Amino acid sequence: MNRCKRCGVQIVDDTEICPLCGNVVTREGDEQFNAYPDIRYKIKLLKRLTVIFIYVLIVLEAGLCLIDYYSDYRIGWSVVTGICIVYTIFTVLYSFNQKNSHIRKIFMQAAAALVFMLAADGVTGFTGWSVLYGLPCAVLILDMVLVICMLINFSDWQSYLLVQIFTLLVSLILLILYLTGVTKSPVLPWTSFGVSALIFSFCFSIGYRKAKNELKRRFYI
Repeated sequence: MNRCKRCGVQIVDDTEICPLCGNVVTREGDEQFNAYPDIRYKIKLLKRLTVIFIYVLIVLEAGLCLIDYYSDYRIGWSVVTGICIVYTIFTVLYSFNQKNSHIRKIFMQAAAALVFMLAADGVTGFTGWSVLYGLPCAVLILDMVLVICMLINFSDWQSYLLVQIFTLLVSLILLILYLTGVTKSPVLPWTSFGVSALIFSFCFSIGYRKAKNELKRRFYI
């Protein structure tokens, strides 16, 4: 005789599906086993390790703040380490969230890196290293990541189009800062803008229809 473990009812015929709840019934007396892997333990373990890792980072930053406070260092380097730790925590929490697609993760990680880089430069007196070197290098790294992702997922390359536009806009802003005299070094602004513009124009030219449809879908035009 079959029995539904969810409803607790016995079924006299040989049906394998409970007519009440749709659960797969089991035959009494047969040895039962779980046919699907139980990943709940691994998920709980990963969450626990994540919490421990974040806790260690917070304790570490607290210790660094105490050292910085009693050393009377004028820059306040513990603020910079705090920004790095906050970015690390954001990376861990956002990257391990399975609800976010890898494209959204790439975009958010890049945007957060630019913001935290500007913040780190600001708390150290804003000497301009973030605009002169940090942001252009971050744009070039993001361009390289996009090219690799598009080659791997070539059939759906247009899904990376918004991130390409983001890199192009950031590099354009850096170039405008140089052309208006805010920054002095021409190499990295022109290089980051040239690489971003080259990638975007190449993808748009060889896949105009896909790119056009993607922009229509994203911007509802």
